[in-house]
Amino acid sequence: MIDGATTNAITRVQIARYAGAVGDFNPIHIDDEFAQAAGLPSIIAHGPLTLTLVIDALVAQLGVAQLRSFDARLRAPVFPGDALEIVSIDDGLEVRNSSGAVVAVVQLETTDGASAQ
Repeated sequence: MIDGATTNAITRVQIARYAGAVGDFNPIHIDDEFAQAAGLPSIIAHGPLTLTLVIDALVAQLGVAQLRSFDARLRAPVFPGDALEIVSIDDGLEVRNSSGAVVAVVQLETTDGASAQ
């Protein structure tokens, strides 16, 4: 069903614009010093931004009319520069960052009855 969909690399500008659009200025998303003090190498993307980019990649591959349901669980942070790869696994989809870490797992159902769960 899914054939290796990939997003473009996430940029700091995307993260900042998303923060402004949703009013979420948590310093973990916009302040490198704060993120580093929290033990991260840099700021991280907002979880909903990450999932929106995944949905966009799935829509680009499958078409909007094909998506029936989408349920995801975030597992790890996404950093500026990460491109996300969506791959089919036995029981659903995995979203991996540029280093190969699983950042989310997805259960997906399409209108043709196919599912990745």
